[in-house]
Amino acid sequence: MFASAINGLAAILSRNGWVAELAGILPLSALVEFIDLPPKLHIYQLTGYAALWNSPITPAGSRLLLSKDNLTYPDCYLDRFGNSIGLLGLDGRYGSRYYVSNPETIRMCLRDHPATIIENLHGNIDAHDARLQNLEIVHVSRLHPPHRPEISSSWPRRVLLRSMRVKWPHMCGWVVLLGMVIMSGILRTWLALAFLVLMPTTGVIVFMLHGSNPRCLLVEKPTRWNRLVLIAEHENTTNWVAFYGESTIVNSLLNRPLKPLGSVKRPPVTTGLRMILRVFILGQWAIALGAAAVKDWNAYFITFWISFCIFMQAHVIPPEKGAKLWMKSHAGIKIERYRTTLSSRRALLNTIIALNPDTFALLPGENKEDRDRFAAEGMSWIDPILVEGPTRTRWEKATLEAMNSAIGHSSPGKENVPESIAPDVEWKEEYKNEFWAPYILEGIYLATKIKEEAKLPGRVRDDKSDEV
Repeated sequence: MFASAINGLAAILSRNGWVAELAGILPLSALVEFIDLPPKLHIYQLTGYAALWNSPITPAGSRLLLSKDNLTYPDCYLDRFGNSIGLLGLDGRYGSRYYVSNPETIRMCLRDHPATIIENLHGNIDAHDARLQNLEIVHVSRLHPPHRPEISSSWPRRVLLRSMRVKWPHMCGWVVLLGMVIMSGILRTWLALAFLVLMPTTGVIVFMLHGSNPRCLLVEKPTRWNRLVLIAEHENTTNWVAFYGESTIVNSLLNRPLKPLGSVKRPPVTTGLRMILRVFILGQWAIALGAAAVKDWNAYFITFWISFCIFMQAHVIPPEKGAKLWMKSHAGIKIERYRTTLSSRRALLNTIIALNPDTFALLPGENKEDRDRFAAEGMSWIDPILVEGPTRTRWEKATLEAMNSAIGHSSPGKENVPESIAPDVEWKEEYKNEFWAPYILEGIYLATKIKEEAKLPGRVRDDKSDEV
């Protein structure tokens, strides 16, 4: 029975020359063009989890995996400066301006969380010359307790993911690999069989080199205080993200590097593993070249497996799934995303001022805000966007008066109109000729709506944790 199947497959190749010619092209084109290794390496380092069966490696990937820099730097690969587009952070508490320490990890964490749209009903949004600003609010909160595996557990146990939603694709990969190995043995496609056997063995070595020290937050001690940090690619962008939540978490995610768990490998062990990995990668390429040269069904089996791995990484277990798992298992946090659009840069600034829990300082010795003036540090985050000067001073004065006037007005929920946030007649008369006056009202209105819909907790967390 098996002999007739083998003869039938050989006959297809002999009758159709193009099938054999295609077999000479597919393995190398699939292996070279479509495997995106940097995100996979990043997730290995971030989570300590690996799909061992998904281990085809390109020449560029071999240089990446064998680089000593990836073994000595504590940062995950794509978080290292220059390996991805950087993010600028503006701290709402102290006004610090810095580059975000973990930009790609942040992007991956956000991508797997759908955003809730908060509609801006203010009339400014309909202006014909509006320079629309996209604002995303990310509410970060702590999981109690984080679901973290024991660091002392052996690496095979840590490969098995606890979340069933993530676990079944990994089990599916093992089932397909086993089926391919059995079929290769039955049909006597020995090159394909050798290639398939190399997959999990290569994956084990890659995991031992790069996946055995997952990352966690550098500082984890809880604090009562909340913080807002505004991030963007640059100061003149139209896309902004405001992280809002417990100060320790927000600062550890954005301003501090992630900390590897476990001990660093001894150099002799690392050197030996790198040598073994180099041999396995050369073996993959030698087998792929051999399959392309003989132009038979070995090439199709190898191409199918490479395509299966590419599909699984791109659509079933993409890097953002791993980042979401990392948030739950090692960082012990969760995020909620909200998205809205504002009519102008001034409206954006006014929205952030109204959202920022550190816009007002606390009165000395009292747990009460000083509403007579803005806190200097709590407003200095604006400096890179809007320089200090008489115009800004007047705008800040108008903002302070409008925010104090808005206290006690009905909040603009989903059914209410923006005009429910309105200052007194004197304010309108004083600033009627200023172009930014309507944007102040828009910002206050939208910030109030965001606080309600996102349930932002304010300056102090509800629970009574110790301050850092």
